[in-house]
Amino acid sequence: MVTSNKGARLGGSPDQPGRTVPSGFDPVESDIRHYSRRRKQRRQDAERRRVKQLSKQAKEVEDILAFARIWAPFGGVPEDETFIKFGMHPWRFIERLWHILSEIPCDRAEMDQLLQAFPSTAVAVTGPDSDAPTTSDSHMLPGGTP
Repeated sequence: MVTSNKGARLGGSPDQPGRTVPSGFDPVESDIRHYSRRRKQRRQDAERRRVKQLSKQAKEVEDILAFARIWAPFGGVPEDETFIKFGMHPWRFIERLWHILSEIPCDRAEMDQLLQAFPSTAVAVTGPDSDAPTTSDSHMLPGGTP
């Protein structure tokens, strides 16, 4: 006995018939195709986000290096300039700068100039000294480390 799929119904019950599907329709194959398209789209979206994030990070790296190179001949960047330009304290800027410089090649003369202007000290890496004398509103008193 040969059965035909023509006019087959999906889902439902004898009391509530489902929707009619064309002959040769395989719901499993349809689900697989739909899943494959969605998976491919998710992979493409993830790749686009990754590339966008990398380009954003590369831009930040270039901005920090350019800023440091501009201010190095003057002995470093004023505190308010790093906050205005990058939204970070000078010690965080220096920490980020040295992290960047550890990952990219830099000629010795430029490295020496940057080291002199932006010393890579414990204060630069860890921030202000927590044992330094402070006022009641947590501002450091003169003579405390920066």
